[in-house]
Amino acid sequence: MFAGRQTVWFRVRTPTRMPAILITTAVLAAGQARGDEGQAGDPAAWFRDEIHPILVNSCYDCHGDGLRRGELALDDFPDIPSKIENRDVWQRIREHIDFRLMPPPDEPPLTDAERGRLLAWIDAAVFPTDPENPDPGHVTLRRLNRNEYENTVRDLLGIRARLAEILPADDSGYGFDNIGDVLTLSPLHLERYIEAARIAVEAALHPDPMPPRSDAATGRRLRGPGQSRDDGHSLYINGTASATFRVDSAGDFRIRARLSGTPGDHVEPAFVLLLGDDELLAGETSAREIDPEEITHDLRLDAAGEIRIGVRFTNDAWFPDHPDAAQRDRNLFVHSIVLDGPLDAPPPQKPATHRAVFIEREDGEADDAYMERVLARLARRAFRRPTRDGEIRRYLHFLSVIDRDAGETVEHAVAMAMQAMLASPSFLFREEPAELAPGADIADARIVPISEHALASRLSYFLWSTMPDERLLDLADAGKLRDNIDAEIARMIGSRNSDAFVRNFAGQWLQLRNLDAVSFSGRDFPTFNHRLASSMRRETELLFTHILRENLPVHTLLDADFTFVDARLAGHYGFSGVDGDDFRRVDLEGTPRRGILNHASILTLTSYPTRTSPVIRGQFVLENILNTPAPPPPPNVPQLDPPRRRGEQPSLREQLERHRDDPSCASCHALMDPIGFGLENYDPLGRWRDADRGQPIDPSGKLANGATFATAEELRDLIARGHREEFHRALATKLLTYALGRGTQWFDRPAIDGIVARSATDDARFQALVSAIVHSTPFQYRRNQQE
Repeated sequence: MFAGRQTVWFRVRTPTRMPAILITTAVLAAGQARGDEGQAGDPAAWFRDEIHPILVNSCYDCHGDGLRRGELALDDFPDIPSKIENRDVWQRIREHIDFRLMPPPDEPPLTDAERGRLLAWIDAAVFPTDPENPDPGHVTLRRLNRNEYENTVRDLLGIRARLAEILPADDSGYGFDNIGDVLTLSPLHLERYIEAARIAVEAALHPDPMPPRSDAATGRRLRGPGQSRDDGHSLYINGTASATFRVDSAGDFRIRARLSGTPGDHVEPAFVLLLGDDELLAGETSAREIDPEEITHDLRLDAAGEIRIGVRFTNDAWFPDHPDAAQRDRNLFVHSIVLDGPLDAPPPQKPATHRAVFIEREDGEADDAYMERVLARLARRAFRRPTRDGEIRRYLHFLSVIDRDAGETVEHAVAMAMQAMLASPSFLFREEPAELAPGADIADARIVPISEHALASRLSYFLWSTMPDERLLDLADAGKLRDNIDAEIARMIGSRNSDAFVRNFAGQWLQLRNLDAVSFSGRDFPTFNHRLASSMRRETELLFTHILRENLPVHTLLDADFTFVDARLAGHYGFSGVDGDDFRRVDLEGTPRRGILNHASILTLTSYPTRTSPVIRGQFVLENILNTPAPPPPPNVPQLDPPRRRGEQPSLREQLERHRDDPSCASCHALMDPIGFGLENYDPLGRWRDADRGQPIDPSGKLANGATFATAEELRDLIARGHREEFHRALATKLLTYALGRGTQWFDRPAIDGIVARSATDDARFQALVSAIVHSTPFQYRRNQQE
């Protein structure tokens, strides 16, 4: 790694990566800084002559000579190999140096040259990478998360079932819930997957005879005197609650009515069931509303047409002076009226989802041959690959356990086999086997390309959060997916299925999902409710979707001069001319709303229930926009004083300035606070304000790299224009994490550099960025597990 002309790419970052500096040939650069290029090939000499003196002068007072503040002792590393191999420790050291957190403010700072030399040595010696021999990393065998499971079952069987609600919540790692390392499989998961599979198969197949047609009238479909409610009709005077039904053919029918009532003077309410004006039966009901009773009546209808069925209340009474309050008012409540039939008609045709599974049977075809053919066709899509020899024969066991005496057929066996499939490892987990060229020996390869079917799954779960469709599978079957992958990316992004990418990637990267759990004091913020929170989230999703589908540059997310609002959000922002619940595009010229950092969704998520938080807002920008997370706060840090309703109180800026007097807090807050204060003109719900509790707001600040700003708009421009490359790289890193299902590591640096460079040639447009990720080594390859 340290010899001659070999090139090593790495980044030296200022505390907020503003600006990033790409350094080529790390050892050569360090050698030139020393004026001694000859020692560049010897890491031990480089460390001894260049790095160790800096550590002794600037770090050993706290982290050496027997001292270990912060649980770090640099003299734990007696030699160069141990220094290099303990990468977790060196990652911490690098971050603290890079973000200018160390040395602390009360100690002499490192010079820029010293900081550059330390970072150069750490990157070249501890985190060496070789762009000519990339490492795709290792992805843990990934279970489908619950959203992916529901979507996959939906597309496999053609049903709509809320299966995600049945399954346990998924853990998150690196900000996303599709990370293989945290998607464990517990006994509870297996139990719920089996239950979800049963519900899905029953919804799709209906293996038992189809019930007769049933038409139910309830709620406001029931008309008559009294009061119509969502759950039925209340008759508190004598009269009839009725509904009209359409009969398509003559035959035998059954009427079912669910009734309850309240007695009067110990007499129960009486009723008459009517067909038009004809009385069918009469009686009284002692059922109460919490547990209604069902009455039934069978009849023959001789012709098609419209009929009216009703329930008449006949003995209304009111006893205001009765000593028992429960006996004062006799009423009848009609919960529903249902018409079933014709009962003697041929059974209805099975639904399309059933017919899609049970293909036409050949004359004389045996049950086991037919079942194997049905399951093989289904398994190719369920397992997202061709079936293996003998794989389907195992499921024929279910033919031997059906109860033929009870009328069960091969359809019941197929239903049980499908339930087993939907809870099997081949369905629940995403396999990613290697695919070598003909004649290639896997033992000779350090990295291997994943199969075309695995590539199809990676692509579909990345952009659609579901299984590959028929086109992707057909291309993979033919071995032509890689040759057509850019066309497929464009097709998939243009599909409505990519809405799942917006919900799941943007919803987690920008934390939009958390809006469902946000709450504010109704006294302090009476306009906030879940409908407003939903509009906030939808605005950001629609902007993200527009930039994705229109293939705009990714930095448009930060400085778009348009957005999408409905009447509710427009009123929140103070916009005029927007009516109704439909979202429409509006121009932001002359408003302080450009880009997602000025969206109410982001500003609300980064506030406390009672006030704004410059720290949380600044940390959000660092971590999610610039991919520069600040270290966690030290223990026992006191909270800021809550806002008072009376009397004078210090401003947030004054409180945080006192907070930063603590040296252990000062460095981190110097990164976060200026950004957060630049957004203080937005209140906890993202509304514009010029003052907070009577005190004028000062949004000015100075970033850690020395750039200054006076307004929120200037801060936005600093981030959106002055640090476009940092945002581009941060978004690429987040997208790669989401696409791979693992966190990025130090050895991914060349891949991320390549993704950024490849997409930058097309003005860093969104689809170019997605394409660069799909073409990258980590997406297309995996480590050779046999090496």
